[in-house]
Amino acid sequence: MRERFFVPDTYFMSHSVGCLPRLTEARIEQDYLTPWRIGTNWSDWMTILDRFRAHIGERLGVDAATICPQTNISSALTKILHSLSDEVRRKDPSRKVILLTRQDFPTIGFVVAQAERAGYEMRFIDGDVTNPAVWADSITDDVAFVHVTHALSNSSHVLPVQAICDRARQAGALSIVDVAQSVIAVPTPVNDWQADFVTGTSVKFLCGGPGACFLYVAPERLADCRPVDVGWFSHDNPFEMDITRFRYADNAMRFFGGTPSPAPFICANAALSLWASLDLQAIHARIQDHLDRLSASVPDDELVSPKDRNQRGATCVVNPHDRDALSARLDAASIRYDVRDSGFRFSVHGYTSDADISRLTECLRDL
Repeated sequence: MRERFFVPDTYFMSHSVGCLPRLTEARIEQDYLTPWRIGTNWSDWMTILDRFRAHIGERLGVDAATICPQTNISSALTKILHSLSDEVRRKDPSRKVILLTRQDFPTIGFVVAQAERAGYEMRFIDGDVTNPAVWADSITDDVAFVHVTHALSNSSHVLPVQAICDRARQAGALSIVDVAQSVIAVPTPVNDWQADFVTGTSVKFLCGGPGACFLYVAPERLADCRPVDVGWFSHDNPFEMDITRFRYADNAMRFFGGTPSPAPFICANAALSLWASLDLQAIHARIQDHLDRLSASVPDDELVSPKDRNQRGATCVVNPHDRDALSARLDAASIRYDVRDSGFRFSVHGYTSDADISRLTECLRDL
């Protein structure tokens, strides 16, 4: 598998940017530059989005019609929060709370805070967010949206998404699941979750680069959603070209907006076609085997990420007593990592080599 990617030595940052597939450059030439060069541009580029939707649908186990391409997760979340029709909101005006956790990626909080302009209220969950009971107690009758991150970026904990979505549905709230740190790296059974919305990105473990994100919309939610941020690609017939007539697309594309940039989705399609040819179950197992080795080399009181492979994403998070010493050791070994307040983050992928794992394990044990 490693031969299919450009993988820098001792690269442990797929949680930030996944490695470039070797076939991507040829796909950019073939699907982006050549049509532009010979003048078949939009007639060829228009098929790119359909392919992206089909690929993402296959990876999530859902129909392509439920997938809408997005530029980034912030934009996707903004569109969701401002999409409920006036009729839906008037039916239950007491539902104003958007529930989230302080462990979510900061952009989630930024977006939710701006939704207060539309009459919503941001509320953080208190307590252990890995405990379904904490969520159940927090999802009260005034909650409109429940936002849950599948795999937390700061700790690699995998949250009990299905239980949370079940509770949200019972309480009459809508669920939004963020799979940015989990898609490809660990299983993402969207059909089992029965979430109302799912957002994700190609830039991390999916290895498709920035600018190609996606939004899943449950079919039963479409009728309630009238996005504000629209464009001609949100139209039921984008080529009708009547400025006085707008009709929402009858599928998830109503969330799209205006003219897209084809290049990011061409890069993403290259990676997605590669994943379609590989054994994801074997990749998931290999990732967790590597993480077992890394976790075993760290004292329990310095390990932030879970030891249990069923409770973690694809990242080992370590918070040593002597941060400067670990930084010096890692830098001396030319290991690529990043640091947050929660600790040092080391992600692994199917292309991570045994030699790289041994090198990092040696550094951790030295401390």
